[in-house]
Amino acid sequence: MGQFRLAVVQVFAAVGAGIALTYTARTFRLTRRGQVTDRFTKALERLSSSEPYVRLGGVLAMEQIVQDAPDQGDHAARVLNAFVREQAPAAATTPVAATQLVRKPDEQVQEALRALTVARSRRGGRRAPVDLAGLHLRKAQLADAYLNGALLEGTTLSEANLRGARLKGADLKGADLKGADLTGAGLKGTDLTGADLSTALGLTVTQVLQVKSLLGCQLPNALAADSSVAARLTTSE
Repeated sequence: MGQFRLAVVQVFAAVGAGIALTYTARTFRLTRRGQVTDRFTKALERLSSSEPYVRLGGVLAMEQIVQDAPDQGDHAARVLNAFVREQAPAAATTPVAATQLVRKPDEQVQEALRALTVARSRRGGRRAPVDLAGLHLRKAQLADAYLNGALLEGTTLSEANLRGARLKGADLKGADLKGADLTGAGLKGTDLTGADLSTALGLTVTQVLQVKSLLGCQLPNALAADSSVAARLTTSE
């Protein structure tokens, strides 16, 4: 009988401990969620500031949320993407307008691009594709950027540093890539229909033959003269 009572006491003690642990874990999750929400709100406030250095702080704060809270990563990434679209000018649609857009991205835009496309920020579940379509991002620093599936149609990326960038399945239709450094960039399945890569740097035949479409694409003369590449310039696959 004494052993039975002892067993009952032990069972109740174990159940009580389990309930306490569950409650503690739930409290921790709720507290952490509240902290992330608070950080998110403060970061948003900084991003909407009229002061460039405050906006830069907001970008860094949002990047930290992406890394620390994977469950909020997609929301933070969407905010960073929206920030870039709000702050970066639209790509020029005429040669005359193009001459007026000679500057490189502002510091906070460049930092947001880095935070948005760094490989670790794209982990932790599904993320919406990076959408930089139609933006003027001349001389953007995007070395080793994670841009798989990115929407880059009509984007000005002339003289951009895209060394080692991952562009698998990206939409670069009509993009301006003159003078862009694409050394080692992954272009498998990329759509380069109508894109201008006439003075792009670092491109190889192997890279070019992995793209989805070269239809109407302008390539450096040495590449365009290659027989296997030339055949692709008039077909989409």
